[in-house]
Amino acid sequence: MDIFPKMVVAQVPHLGRMFYLVDEQLDFVTEVKEFLNWKAATKRAPATIEAYCYRLSWYYRFLSRYGLDALKVEPPDLTEFLLWLCNPHRDASATSGIRQANPIQETSINLILQAVGALYHFLVRRGTLISSPVVYENVPKSQWLIERDLMAHTRKGETGQSIQRMELKLREPDCIPLTVSDTDFKIFVDSIHMGGEPNGDPSGFRDRLLCLMLKEGGLRIGELLGMHMEDLDFGRGGVHVRFRADNENLARAKSGYGRDRFVHLPFAVMSMLDLYITEVWIEANPEKDYLWIVFKKDAKGREGNVTYGSPLAIASVEKMFQHYSKKTGIHIHPHLLRHTHATELVRSYLRDGESVDWKFIQERLGHASVVTTMKIYTHLTKGDFRLAYERYEQKKEKINARH
Repeated sequence: MDIFPKMVVAQVPHLGRMFYLVDEQLDFVTEVKEFLNWKAATKRAPATIEAYCYRLSWYYRFLSRYGLDALKVEPPDLTEFLLWLCNPHRDASATSGIRQANPIQETSINLILQAVGALYHFLVRRGTLISSPVVYENVPKSQWLIERDLMAHTRKGETGQSIQRMELKLREPDCIPLTVSDTDFKIFVDSIHMGGEPNGDPSGFRDRLLCLMLKEGGLRIGELLGMHMEDLDFGRGGVHVRFRADNENLARAKSGYGRDRFVHLPFAVMSMLDLYITEVWIEANPEKDYLWIVFKKDAKGREGNVTYGSPLAIASVEKMFQHYSKKTGIHIHPHLLRHTHATELVRSYLRDGESVDWKFIQERLGHASVVTTMKIYTHLTKGDFRLAYERYEQKKEKINARH
């Protein structure tokens, strides 16, 4: 049975692949459509628009269930919405105020609430509403730095020394990002078939190199698949991450215009990349200069068209990771390799007894704010803290020995 409102996908002129909500009559939810079109017009990535649409679908499910109009909602209704999200039996006849084992994580609930807040902010700015039902409270800027409302900086408080934060917000538990060990990563990569020569299995060679670049560069999968030949810089020993809104495979850097960056890579990876271009990529003779392309000659798209030599899609890479995860029993996905790279960077400072250069890590990862970087990667393991303390003790002993 379909649950309404539901998400639909549409190909829209000048906007590309879009996601919308439709009601039981299959009519678009007007205000959500306008909001998402605005997001697309301001060059938000398709994945970002899909995420907004998905999160808003939770809100409109709630509104539909309780017969509420999004344009007439009041603050108490949003409180009920939060309770409904927290209730694992939310599809029962009544919403319980008792917190039970929650299948939706606190982080996900907060992201849903932020999407609702962004929608109403848009509706007020467009003049559709006079005021927003989302209640904000002023908190000191220093308090915002340790919280996860990453859009708070767009809402300045009355004094200029404070930031407005959503009143409805769950406390999120500290989470250590999952990583993969060097041993498991080697097993995973070695399971990818590769012939005796690079062209023995072009797809296998490509997939191995792709895994290495994700792990050694800390790149997002969209950034990597959106690369063109001109983004390679063998002289500097790395790659340029550039935002392009018109890639055929819909892959793009998350940062947006004006925030391109350069990422250095190990010599061994650059050497393998050189081999990939000169002996694998060039043999396919692709029409365009996308770095990552389809090498299977009989590959076809959804419409039956031949895709050999066309840019590689994110979905294809995700399927590749799923295949080798099942084959090896080691579950790896592209973003896990990014987390692994960032965690290894932080630990390299701890091993050397140095202060973590958060600004460098932020810029290398392409985070918009250093707050994001610190929020994700400050929660390391007990072993990491033990190592940092041992380094501190060693430094202390050296200083005392001099005196």
